[in-house]
Amino acid sequence: MVEIIIYGLIWCFAVYGILIMIQEITRKSTYRKIEENVKLIMTVKDVEDGIENYIRQLNLGNNFYNNLVVIDLDSQDDTMCILKELEKENINLKILNKEEGKNYLENQI
Repeated sequence: MVEIIIYGLIWCFAVYGILIMIQEITRKSTYRKIEENVKLIMTVKDVEDGIENYIRQLNLGNNFYNNLVVIDLDSQDDTMCILKELEKENINLKILNKEEGKNYLENQI
């Protein structure tokens, strides 16, 4: 009797795992086309204290922001240096200065 209960539980967990796997595969294939066209454009200025943490948090988890553009508005601190280091680590991060950002935004519209 105990053996039947154990096998029943194992079977239930296996079916649940398969259903979750199918759900994730379906979700990934459905949203992949949408995610490629989503861009998050941020403008920053003099935010060296928090920019690295913020960018890293955006790239964790679901990795939804696979096209992150950061436009630095002539920061006087080390914001641009921090962003350049992060850009080296992450191919989905694009760093632009104020003039490049202006041109980029004009071309996107």
